[in-house]
Amino acid sequence: MNETREQIIQVAGRLFLQRNYDGVSIQDITRALGMTKGALYHHFTSKEQLFEEVAHTLVGNSRTDFSALPGDSLRGFYTALVENTRSRDEADREAKRPNAMESGVSAYNLLWDAVRILPGFRASMKSFNTLEHAAWTEAIQAAIHRGEIRSGLDADKMARIFMAVPDGVSITSMLKGGRPSVHGVILDLWETLYQSLKP
Repeated sequence: MNETREQIIQVAGRLFLQRNYDGVSIQDITRALGMTKGALYHHFTSKEQLFEEVAHTLVGNSRTDFSALPGDSLRGFYTALVENTRSRDEADREAKRPNAMESGVSAYNLLWDAVRILPGFRASMKSFNTLEHAAWTEAIQAAIHRGEIRSGLDADKMARIFMAVPDGVSITSMLKGGRPSVHGVILDLWETLYQSLKP
């Protein structure tokens, strides 16, 4: 991605996160960038196309390659997942890229706008959610098989519980006005849940 295009995505991303899709005009974006509409349209044909790139960038920056996480332990899986997310968030912060975790409730608003406005975005999110659910289910099933956690647990339901923790923690923290740096809280809750599943 060229430098100008990346800068447009970063600046527009911050504006969309602050004001949502309907609250940002092309003029707002060009003013913030100090460029003409023609220069902007050289890179993006419409506000919707730019918004789509911002939404996919925001989500893409927060996606994990679950196959790269340890599969030999459920505890190892979720610990590596938290560390992976923490490292990615720090890299985004250093690069001044819009980041879902740092952006708080506004990131959820942006994602809802993307689902509403962009035809394929819901399917893309659903596809990633399916991959995440499969990775958690596999890690839980393997932990049951190895005797790391109790047998008889419903791996599908446990996966959904583990997956719900980050969203719940993030939203609660943001609503309380706290900084959305919640990695430690998520890890603590996952650890508590994990301990309750041990034989």
